[in-house]
Amino acid sequence: MKISIRTLVSSIVLTASVSLLSACGEESQKLVEVASPRMVKLSPVMSSAIQNQSTFPAVVSPVKTIDLSFEVTGRLIYTDIVTGENVKKGHLLASLDPKPFERNVKEQQTRLQQAQRELDRIQSMFSKKLVSQSNLDDAKTEYELAEIDLSNAQQDLEYTQLRAPFDALVANRLVDNNSFVATGQSIAQLQDVSRIYFNINVPERVLSANAGRKIIKAQGSILGNPDRWYDLVYIEHSTQPDAVTQTYQAVFALESNSQLQVTPGARAVVNVTVETPSNNGEMLIPFRALVGNDGDGFFVWRYVAERQTVEKVQVNVLSVEESFVVVDGQLSEQDFVISAGAAQVYAGMKVEPYHGEK
Repeated sequence: MKISIRTLVSSIVLTASVSLLSACGEESQKLVEVASPRMVKLSPVMSSAIQNQSTFPAVVSPVKTIDLSFEVTGRLIYTDIVTGENVKKGHLLASLDPKPFERNVKEQQTRLQQAQRELDRIQSMFSKKLVSQSNLDDAKTEYELAEIDLSNAQQDLEYTQLRAPFDALVANRLVDNNSFVATGQSIAQLQDVSRIYFNINVPERVLSANAGRKIIKAQGSILGNPDRWYDLVYIEHSTQPDAVTQTYQAVFALESNSQLQVTPGARAVVNVTVETPSNNGEMLIPFRALVGNDGDGFFVWRYVAERQTVEKVQVNVLSVEESFVVVDGQLSEQDFVISAGAAQVYAGMKVEPYHGEK
């Protein structure tokens, strides 16, 4: 079978073209694979801060303690004030005899009706020009004063009932039923125990030494149950020292008393942990983020979010603390470094942070 030269040449050209296209496809696939970002684990750079813990004696207290009193004078005919009992907001605690106040309301209602009739009479006469403008003004004034007197009488009647202004613990009962009480006379003490306060006194030297530090943790414990500790939050501290002890009062709070059933006034202790930021550029990084050796020096790969790449940052190793390393170099708390597979990374490499399964 004879094959023409033209046919043979065409076959060679076709084979070469297919091979070339196949090679280009493989090369393109390799380029795509190279360009794909590599998943990496990132860890934040942390300040190598110093933490100190101090323990202070404390006294437990409610948010506030108030004295309850009537705003009118009268005879006490009802009380529901039991020391140590929790009461809800609006609970009726005590009542005065309402009869004198009810009579006063009726009297003022009668006077208002009388003033209304007089005002109507004067207005009718004024329309007929039988009285002057001043007579009409006086009648209007008398009516308005009668309205005020009635409003005051109704308010005094409401004041004969004393209700809890908030959810409270009855701390003390100061009067007995059927007593005659005067306006402003305390009949009970209520405590707001929606939060439990731990009050400590801090010496001036400690306050000055800790100026500018950050409270990172506070815990309290009741002396009667020293093995149980409760997380506290900072509330406030005084800026004026006590005249005798020269100490400053600081207040911490337990968010909810559901965790703790304790009588205000109980003795306690508070542990306060404060953190002093490092001022010498020392940073804390995971040990696995460190690349290099003693001879050539050490470095880390810092993640550049804008370009989704990494860059090399030289560091000096100062100390090793368990799984972390204290270093100094051109790093800040805003930086992230590669903490897994750092030895396989190269400068400018495209990477993508691994966030884990959600």
